Formats: sequence, structure tokens, C-alpha cells
Amino acid sequence: MLPASWSPRARRLALVIVLALVVVALALPPLLAPWIGQRLRAEAAARGFEARWGSLSFAWPAHLELRDLAVTRPDGRGATVARVRADLGLRGFPPRPRLARLGADDVRIALPATPSAEDESPLTDDRPQRGAPAAPRVRAASSQLVEAALLPARRLPELSLTGLVVTRGDSSFARLDAFTLSRVQGGVQLAATGAFTSDLPVPFSIAMQWHADDRLQGRVAFDVPDPAGATHPLTITVDGGLTQDRRAGRVRLADGTRVEVGGLPLVMGATLERDGPRFSGAIEVEGATAAGVQRALPRPVLGPLADLPVAGSWDWRASLVLDVGQPDSCRFTADVVPHGLAITGSDANLRLARLAGPFVATLHVPRGTVVRDLSSANPHFRSLDRIAPELRDAVVTNEDGGFHRHRGFNTAALEGAMAANLRAGRFERGAGTITMQLARNLFLGHRRTLSRKGQEVVLAWVIEHLTPLSKDRLLEIYLNVIEWGPGVHGADEGARFYFDKDADDLTLDEALFMTVVVPSPSRWRSRLAADGTLRPWARAQMAFIARKMAERGVLDPARVPAADSLRVILRGEAARAFAPPADSTVTGLADPL
Repeated sequence: MLPASWSPRARRLALVIVLALVVVALALPPLLAPWIGQRLRAEAAARGFEARWGSLSFAWPAHLELRDLAVTRPDGRGATVARVRADLGLRGFPPRPRLARLGADDVRIALPATPSAEDESPLTDDRPQRGAPAAPRVRAASSQLVEAALLPARRLPELSLTGLVVTRGDSSFARLDAFTLSRVQGGVQLAATGAFTSDLPVPFSIAMQWHADDRLQGRVAFDVPDPAGATHPLTITVDGGLTQDRRAGRVRLADGTRVEVGGLPLVMGATLERDGPRFSGAIEVEGATAAGVQRALPRPVLGPLADLPVAGSWDWRASLVLDVGQPDSCRFTADVVPHGLAITGSDANLRLARLAGPFVATLHVPRGTVVRDLSSANPHFRSLDRIAPELRDAVVTNEDGGFHRHRGFNTAALEGAMAANLRAGRFERGAGTITMQLARNLFLGHRRTLSRKGQEVVLAWVIEHLTPLSKDRLLEIYLNVIEWGPGVHGADEGARFYFDKDADDLTLDEALFMTVVVPSPSRWRSRLAADGTLRPWARAQMAFIARKMAERGVLDPARVPAADSLRVILRGEAARAFAPPADSTVTGLADPL
């Protein structure tokens, strides 16, 4: 009802305005839908994606809905969404749409498969060299990550997400059942539930709040399963400060932010910068004890460390500087400051003391476990002085060049691996030491989990600092237990499998061949052409290792072979497995390529 005091002319003008608004309201949805579709395609294309959908509709007052949305890269990776819902608000003049609420249901995100240790690239001179920049896709992904972190979280639309599944290769990696981002008293609140689904599923829940004064508080809770099917709770709490500086391109987690992992207190700080992009962070623990860690962390996380009796305490500090723009400037430090640390009592799970003398090893291999007697009762056991020096030195050079200098963990190797992987744009090099590999083979197995990798690092440190085992003894055990082929363990078994000779009688060419087999023993045949000659890339790999041996001073430079001159002749079981006679019934000697 219009006011009675209005003149007829004013009434007519008001009616015209109302009718105009109704017309605009009715016309706006069909006009906005194509515009939004164009913008969506353009935004996806600018990031190297293609966006397509089954239907796009716009309903009054301002509700947008897409069905069967797919955002993919040319290689097929990306995301598909069953339904996207968006509520828009109109602001300014002329009015512009602004997202107020956004939701999505049944989302599928496909990630590339993580390469196994056997998929790593050959160690040759044709890798990206020092000084080269990071791969373009790494730079692009890093820049997108920084821009996402710089989004003004307090001004973002309210978000809700249900039914998100992340796959890696052909297997499920993680599941997000529900996710919400909402505004609360000038800040934002995030809540999520889901599970990491690779290997044993690990359910989690997240509740975080970023207050108007930049204080960050919250918790992440996990239910960690054990092989028997029981679950063990683990809670991580955060209390600190988080600031965004969009103009400077920087997100900072304040120094001194307190993080408690199951009650174990840590102090940390980190910075993410657009320039580079660059990440830097530091974390420290003071006065930690074995008993405190064992109370704080569930047994499945600790594995065989759960009952290790260690007296004393330690401080631990680590820092990382990672500049994507300059991969070779990566810096990583990790220092343990022990205070009276010593193994006390019986370590029933590990029995580390037995490693000093003859013992029977249960070896964890990708396909299960095998047993090897490391004593004179085993005709294939070889003391270190009965293994060809060329094989010993070639394996150390290729697997862990700093073995005789580090104490279980090689920070320089980790820096080099990070730089190489950034330059290559994929996982190309690891930084596992011989001691870490030994811990994995003797105690841990090959499950690809963060907790297993942590156990491996800690066990390597314990072996090298809290036991009397010498480097020579560790290398001796390593060379007698590692896999050199299907069911072939130890240097002598390997030498007889490939060349029908003792491990002490190998030539340089044979030692180099056996060395390049170590990272992928089940694929040993791939290094040979159909006629049994070495493939060119295998010869290049072997020659590269020989040159590195000469640089380290363990091989006379005059003995370094040219790649084209390298030759090996298979004998024994390997020869029969590689080219079995027509009437042969030999099976199971090698895994298929």
C-alpha cells in the first residue's frame, strides 16, 4: 500500500520502479547463468584445466546449481562433482553477483599414483642439473597453493561439502564425509570428518577456529587402527597465531605456536610466501623422554619402539627452508641433543644386542617375510672382507654415499633429494640411508605410511647412537640381507644367481650390474635386451656409479669404464630364468616386468 499523501505522479513512478525491479529479477537468472558458465570455463582454463558439466541452472532469488561437473587436466586427473550449489548476493551498482554460500556433494578427486621405490629414475647424468629451476608444473602447483592460503578466509562464502573421495592411482587415498566453513564472531570456524583410507583406514575429525584477533585454536582427532582391528585415539591440539598479509603475499604461523601431540608438547612456527614460492618453518621439543612419548602416542604409531626401554631425555630441533624458485637453496636441519640417553633392560621386540654377533634374521620384504641365518651355518653368509671391494663400494656409492660420515640420517642427502624432485617435477630420489634401509628390512616392513617412515628414522638414530655396532658391522649385515632378485638375499646368493660365482670373485662390471639391481630387484631382467646384452640406459647408470666411485677415491680413475665397454654374461639360475630352454618348466624365478 502506497502512502495516501503521495501524488498520482509519484504513485505512477513508484509503480514503474517496482515493475522494473520485477522485470530485472525475472530476467537476471537466464542472463547470469551463461555469464557464470563462461567465467567458470575461463578460470579453469587459466589453471590448465577443462571444465564441463551436464546442466547449469539459476533460480530466484539467487541460487545456482551445476550437475555432473568435471574439472580435469589433459592427462585425465582432476575432480568430478555430482552437484554444486551456490547462493549469490548482489552488491554495488550496477549490481554484481557475489558468492554467499557454496556447497558440493559427491566429489571425486584423482591424484597421480605415488611411484614405488622400483619406479625411481635411473641415476644418470641426464637428470636436471644443479642450478636448474623447478619443473613448471611444480611452480604452478606451488603458486596455486600459496594463493589458496592467501584467500581472505574471513570474507569467504560459507562452505559445505559432503562425500568427497580422493584417489591416488587406482586406490582410495582419503575420504571427507563432511566439511563446513562458517563465520563466527568476526572469525571463521572449520569442521570436518573423514578418514585416510589407504592401507588401514584412519578416521579423523577436525575442529578449528581462527578468531578475529588472529588467534588459531583447535584440535584434530584420529582413531589409529592396529592390525587386530582395535583403534587407538590420538589428539593433536593447536594454540597459536595465524596472520595473512595479502599485499606482501605472506601467511605466517606465529613463532611459539604450541602444538600438543597426544599430550607431547611441541613449539613451532612457519611462513608461506608468494615470492618463490617459499616455505620456511621450525619445530622444537625440549626434555622429551621415551616414557613420555610412549604414553603420548598410540602403539600402532610407535610400532616396535613402543616398548623400547630408554633412560634419559633429549631435545629435538628441526627446520626447513624450501624455495621452489631456487631448488638448490633448500635447507633442512635436524638436531637431537641427548641428555644421558641409554637403552636399559631388555628390548624384547627389537633385541638390538643380537645384531653384534651371529643371529637369525626375519627379513621384511614387499611380499611377506623370509628368514636368513647370518652365521657360518649359512654357506652364503659372507663377512665384509669376503665380499668383493668393488661391490661393497659401488653399493655404498649408489645407495648412501655419506654412509661413513652420517649417524643414521643424512640431512645433506635429504636436501639434495628435495632439490632433485622439485627440478624433475616428480618423486625421483629418496634420502634413505643404509641404516634406515636396514631398520626397514629387519624390523618394520615396507608399508608406505608416515608412522613407518618416522619409526625408520628413529630406529636408525637409535642403532647408530645407542648401540655399539660399528659401520662395518652394519654394512656387513646390510650386504647379507638385502634383496638382489626374487627370493635372492645377500651378496653371495646374488653373485651365484647372476654369475654362478662367489661374492668375492666379481669383476667390476658384474659388481656394477648387481649394484643397479638393488633398487628394483624384481625387475632385474629389464636391464637386459632380448639378446642378453645390457641396455644402453643400464650401461649409462653403471658408468655413472663408477665415476662417482672414482670421485670418492674408492676406485682408481684409470679403471673407470666407458659405458659402451660394459659387459656382463648371465650364468646359473639367472641365465635359465632369462632365456629358459623350450622344454624348461622353470617358474617363479622372477616377477613379471
